[in-house]
Amino acid sequence: MPPHRQSAGPPGRSARADRFDDPYVRGSRGRTSAPPPTLFTGSRRGLTALGTGIIVLVIGGVGALIDSVAFGSLKFAFGTLFIGACVLVAARVHTDDLIGVVIMPPLVYALITIGTGYLDPSTGDGSSGLRNKAIDIGSEMILHAPILLAAFLLVALIAVFRGRRAQVARRERQRALAQPPGAERRRRPPR
Repeated sequence: MPPHRQSAGPPGRSARADRFDDPYVRGSRGRTSAPPPTLFTGSRRGLTALGTGIIVLVIGGVGALIDSVAFGSLKFAFGTLFIGACVLVAARVHTDDLIGVVIMPPLVYALITIGTGYLDPSTGDGSSGLRNKAIDIGSEMILHAPILLAAFLLVALIAVFRGRRAQVARRERQRALAQPPGAERRRRPPR
């Protein structure tokens, strides 16, 4: 009969259960005091790509609504809120979703301008033909392209900066893990 072996973990728990309770393991039940993940925040690490798109769509839509009511077409409120929302989400998105946040401004801009061109035509003749709707949508997209360009450039710059910073931090972490425990002390000169 083989000898009885005791587990190395706490009594009554298996190693598999410990792995599922680790807060740093993806998919674990982690017993931390952090709020649970949501659609927008994903985790405490940052926003998800879907969350950024929804936030910019809502904030940009509010700006488009304000401008449509006040001016009849997209003007200042849409530009300010759209660009501000794009910059905000680019600064708060998780580093794994930086590519998604760079792709997001043109897509959300297209949705907002198509909706504005279709629902609130800028030509003002009141005709509802397909050709006139297409002209209204095209004019909204073309006339407000500088807003899209500014948002896209700012988001791309922020994403490049954050991506580079994350890459350097990842390399430093790997370098620190590869060094033996006493190597850090030996390199420093004595005081």
